Amino acid sequence: MRPIPHGGNPAEARRRYGLGDRPLIDFSACLNPFGPSPAVINAARAGLDRVGEFPEPGCPRLTERIAEFHGVPIDHVVVGAGTSELISLIAQSLREVLALHAYENGDPAMPVSHLVEPTYGEYRRVSVLNELRIEAWGNHILSWRQDVFPGPAAGVFWTGHPDNPTGRAWDRAVLLPLVDASLGLLTVVDESYLLFLPDEAERTLVQAATSRENLLVLRSFSSIAAIPGLRIGYAVASPDMVVRLKQYQDPWTITPVAEAAALAALDDVDSRQRVVHFLSEETPRLTERLWEIPGLRPAWPDRERPVDAPPAPNWLLVSLSETAWTSTQVHEALARLGFLVRECSDYRGLEVGALLTGPDKLVATQGHLRIAVRTPPENDRLTAALAEVLSSEPPR
Repeated sequence: MRPIPHGGNPAEARRRYGLGDRPLIDFSACLNPFGPSPAVINAARAGLDRVGEFPEPGCPRLTERIAEFHGVPIDHVVVGAGTSELISLIAQSLREVLALHAYENGDPAMPVSHLVEPTYGEYRRVSVLNELRIEAWGNHILSWRQDVFPGPAAGVFWTGHPDNPTGRAWDRAVLLPLVDASLGLLTVVDESYLLFLPDEAERTLVQAATSRENLLVLRSFSSIAAIPGLRIGYAVASPDMVVRLKQYQDPWTITPVAEAAALAALDDVDSRQRVVHFLSEETPRLTERLWEIPGLRPAWPDRERPVDAPPAPNWLLVSLSETAWTSTQVHEALARLGFLVRECSDYRGLEVGALLTGPDKLVATQGHLRIAVRTPPENDRLTAALAEVLSSEPPR
């Protein structure tokens, strides 16, 4: 299986389009626009003093601090080299169990890995690699919130909260009863971006995961602390699931530098509050700027956001509609102007020519772009470049 494309790869864009060393402002990676805080940078530098030692197995200091941060028992927490490692470990640990379950049910080909697409590509990739037969469930992309749950089903259900790339989040009061009614289904709730939402405390399922055998919550430091190069995240789940994941985990995957940075990030409350407040003002402003550009349509049901809709995260999914330009063409044109966005045609349901559906809605598209929210001057430069590109004729 080919590697899944991800954002945050300016070097690849430079090679593809022959840009040399031309600078690119990266809107393709959904990171804290202010970058790592001074506290996190200083802690990471201090962690370099320990690179001559083996990392302590299991990251006990960080595990204890995460448990304290969330107010959960320590045996419900496992640290990994980013949520990507943990997603892979989940699939590996379930492979034999779910194969046996399918055999005992008389249907070795029964679906045991459930997705609502478009969604983060690693869920599908690890399912394929571990021979977990996939079932993709129907979905309205033009919706304000996550609301599709597989059922009746058994196996594992992967869901972003908020989802990447759609940006939709669950209402906790909606999701938890569905989890409780589906005891044969492990629901993996990926909260990698939830800390960007101002109502994170009302939406998180971390506490709920400590009282349920069939719920696992993923969290990441990469985006909120802007340290994707250090690869560190964690899961909160039942003690049995934590033990199972550790059995499949390679030793020493967490470096002392990553652990030190993560410890500092947990304590850096001011930086988190600053970015959440900033996004609560800048994301709506950028959304309006994008709506004003002919040929662009943020992938929400309507321009006016209802007061009860979940807040948008630190990115926007944008459709190209009523334009001759395709997402691949716009991606290249922007790169040549110095801007890198995430072209989304590799997501199932967001291909060039895809039809977006919603209640009483049908939108024909020429593909999609995912645009991270950066600083106001950078966002203004990007929207000006988009307006310039879309007002011209596309290449033939």
